[in-house]
Amino acid sequence: MKMKKTFFVSTLIVTLIISFPTIKFIVGKYKSEKGLSKIVPNNLGIQTHIASAPVDVEAIKNNGFKIVRDDILWSRVEQKKGQYDFKSTGYDNYNERLIKSDIRPYHILSYSNPIYEQYNSVVTETGKEAYTKFAEQVASRYKNQNAIWEIWNEPNLEKFWSPSFTSVEKYTELVESASEAIRDNDPTGIIVAPALSDLNPSSLLWLEEAFKRGLLDNIDALSIHGYRTTSPETVIDDYMKVRKLISKYSNEDIPILSGEWGYSTGPAAYRAIDQRQQCQYLVRMYLVNMYLGIPVSIWYDWKNDGEDPNNGEHNFGIRENDSSIPKEASIGASTLIENLSGYHFSKRIELGRKNDYLLEFTNNKKDITYVYWTQADEHEFSWPNDKHAKGQEISMLGENIKEVDTRNTSLWLSNSPMYLKVTE
Repeated sequence: MKMKKTFFVSTLIVTLIISFPTIKFIVGKYKSEKGLSKIVPNNLGIQTHIASAPVDVEAIKNNGFKIVRDDILWSRVEQKKGQYDFKSTGYDNYNERLIKSDIRPYHILSYSNPIYEQYNSVVTETGKEAYTKFAEQVASRYKNQNAIWEIWNEPNLEKFWSPSFTSVEKYTELVESASEAIRDNDPTGIIVAPALSDLNPSSLLWLEEAFKRGLLDNIDALSIHGYRTTSPETVIDDYMKVRKLISKYSNEDIPILSGEWGYSTGPAAYRAIDQRQQCQYLVRMYLVNMYLGIPVSIWYDWKNDGEDPNNGEHNFGIRENDSSIPKEASIGASTLIENLSGYHFSKRIELGRKNDYLLEFTNNKKDITYVYWTQADEHEFSWPNDKHAKGQEISMLGENIKEVDTRNTSLWLSNSPMYLKVTE
């Protein structure tokens, strides 16, 4: 992953979206036959790095996550032409542990291979054929697991695809070839691309060029990385831009996946945030994505990649480098999952201010849980009269705060989401 650059988001379109909540991309009709779900926690996941460090799958399971995204590195699997090693490289074991823990694998078929290509890309016909064969081998090996298959990671960045001037043309050719191999070998899989880095103007220009070359014809869902220095709610405008691009080049209702997105508690290329704010942003990222109908949300990262508190890249985790030590974000994630498990987003209830959020979630028993917070300054708020409710108020970190009767209890909107489990 690469440090994300600062960019600004228009509030005008945010207001329009809030005013017109029936807009298509909020409704979100998805390919249910492919196993995309809006029900918590089947839509929530975490990023790991099995190639660089052991991963405690049991801890991930206990934290409540149902999806794990990680790389299967081509150059690691195929070190000699035509010979594929999934066993000693640890991929077989990791995949097996995920499946046994009822965790859905989100496999990134990532990066180039120096035995075929000179640069970190695939630009030769020989390399494309070899990568396609690699994709065929992986999909065949891990078929019938409802896996998510992602073709490459952030090819719009020079770091991950070089030379960059070849990226759109050669990458879309690679997707066309590899997607066919995956589809032929794993009919239960979901094929996603391009794991787009950022949603800034240059990234969206790259994405449109990829659409012009037929990217959308070869995938089941579009994966994007919504990193930003601003709060998670600012993604609303960006999703609208992406939806407009999709509708320009396809008549299909192609889902958007939030394939990677996090905030570091160490000084990065932008300001650092503390553990409390990281937790707030994690919970609000998941909630905003559900509000907007995003069927898969992956937080980056499961654990810190290092132990240097001054290194931004080391501190994206919701656990310390020793993954047995949780950060507040880990507790926030498990609290969200515990309180919304089996629920799906129902509606947003207006509170009169565009930065104030009151979301209603329901389950198949018609139970209701509300979640509320503000993106702006914290303040008291009046509960809508037509939504009178009684129940238990629970904090972002899982503390039982008080019994609430919305007719006579003062309620507070803070930057930390609160839950109201309705009893009557």
